[in-house]
Amino acid sequence: MPGRGGFIVVVWLLAALAHADGVQERYAQRYRAVSDPHGLIEDVRKQLDTHSETPPPAQERELLWLMGNAAINGNDDAALAEATLRLDSLAAARDDTVASAAAGFLRSRHDIENGDGDGLSEALRAAAKMQDLHDPVVAAWAKFALCDSYTLVEDARNGLPLCQQVQANYRELGDTWGLAEAENDEGANLATLNRAAEAAKAYERSRAHFRSVGADQLVVMVGDNLARMYLDLGRAHEALALSQASLAQEQAAGRVSDALLSRANIARAYEAMGRRGDALEQMKTTIADAQAAGKDGLLPDLLQTRSGMAEKAGNSALALADAREVIRLLADRRSPALRSTESALEARYVTREKELRIRDLEHQNRLKDLALKAAQAEAERQDEARRRQALSGLIAKLIAGGVILIAVLLYLLLRAQRRHAVELRDQALRDPLTGIGNRRAFLQRASALVQDRGDPRQASHVLMLIDFDHFKRINDSAGHPQGDRVLAVVVDYMRETVGKFGHLARIGGEEFAVLCPRFGAEAGLRLAEVLRAGVAALPLPPDVPVEHVTVSIGLALLDGVRCGDLDGWMRAADAALYAAKSYGRDRVVASALVS
Repeated sequence: MPGRGGFIVVVWLLAALAHADGVQERYAQRYRAVSDPHGLIEDVRKQLDTHSETPPPAQERELLWLMGNAAINGNDDAALAEATLRLDSLAAARDDTVASAAAGFLRSRHDIENGDGDGLSEALRAAAKMQDLHDPVVAAWAKFALCDSYTLVEDARNGLPLCQQVQANYRELGDTWGLAEAENDEGANLATLNRAAEAAKAYERSRAHFRSVGADQLVVMVGDNLARMYLDLGRAHEALALSQASLAQEQAAGRVSDALLSRANIARAYEAMGRRGDALEQMKTTIADAQAAGKDGLLPDLLQTRSGMAEKAGNSALALADAREVIRLLADRRSPALRSTESALEARYVTREKELRIRDLEHQNRLKDLALKAAQAEAERQDEARRRQALSGLIAKLIAGGVILIAVLLYLLLRAQRRHAVELRDQALRDPLTGIGNRRAFLQRASALVQDRGDPRQASHVLMLIDFDHFKRINDSAGHPQGDRVLAVVVDYMRETVGKFGHLARIGGEEFAVLCPRFGAEAGLRLAEVLRAGVAALPLPPDVPVEHVTVSIGLALLDGVRCGDLDGWMRAADAALYAAKSYGRDRVVASALVS
């Protein structure tokens, strides 16, 4: 994990709690959630429990959000459970969508830090609830919370552009604190992409903004993220000083996760300075404390760091043991079913964003249409006036001509807007990298096939789920651009091979689906085996550092009896794909429904 993500996200809070010294008043409570989390939790409880009347829903929601973030920072699971339960109750009692999303974002951050793989899915569900709200403050808050979740799981592909978009939102709102948090997350995403110099600049901007509002502890905390970049840039002594200052502050405030990350950065600094024994001992105690605190989400990065240190120190047994444990932890957290869920939620979120843009365009089209009608009515009125006023005919003609010109221009603009809307709808159904159908197009086509039962004596519809084997190795060794080239080559082959028999779609990162209407089991198995063998034999570009790639294929039939709906059909094919992976990959496995 190159750097910790955002620390807290809060909307404006009434200054009902104690003011933090030195920090601008509007940011005082955000600051306390980091600098004094346990004290703030107690103050919020008093604020909520001593009211003679229930506080307004917005104020109650803000207090509970603040309490939940402080609980995560202070590793207080009881306080976090209290905050999320009360937010859920507020959401149910008041039909408060923002309260429901706030509870989801809190659970997401807690689950990610504690190694629960469903944390990102929780954040995507919470963000989806906010897409139809038009309050710019709430919209910026929700997008940052999702950006922060992507950052914590090191998904820089999605996290970086979202964090940069949030920065623009916070600049428009004049929220310096939010801007600083988004810049910190931008630095973490750039670090994940190994762009150390750019990441250091983002962290330095974040520190400058926190310093401008008097948040000295946040300046120190971001300094620990900056320390990791200084190590990559060969500035080990500066990095050690930043991490040690951050650790002292985090231990005093009781911020367990942040303190563990600072200790790991100190160990990295020791190693860079040639103190390998001190570095290994520091990592040993850090890993033990992370396990004791239940911070399983931090363990893969900590174990991978120690594995590298042990290998350099000649301790091959420890290096191998730690590497195996990292693989086990990541495999547990990123199961195929969970990846599929996250991909579906992510596609739904992105599609909804496009739909909202289309809706805005259509609204503009309606306004232009009304303007066009008004212009036409005006033209008719002017024409009537010209007939009544023969003496002013020339003037009337000029006026009518001008109105008609405006009407023509409005008509042309309206037609261009409609064409743009059609293009956007087409983009919403097409994968931008490969040019084939995306998950949304696949689901539409599959749903139509489920409805088309036809004559039971006809051949059944066939579904294949195709997943690349060990594709992450290509991305890790050669980079994502080379991985994209390999995807494009293989997709061209599969599209040509499937041809008129069916429809190929990309439904996830390296996951594809083929739908063959009325194809039958025997023909489906033959085609699947042709695809598998063809991909394995496919020549790759000479500059790609692998000789070939392989795929695993799971196949299922829509027979209308044992597999009669889309969900069951997908589960059957996914189970077959999982079996293909389990049996050694590079093979075709048919669902039990085929036999």
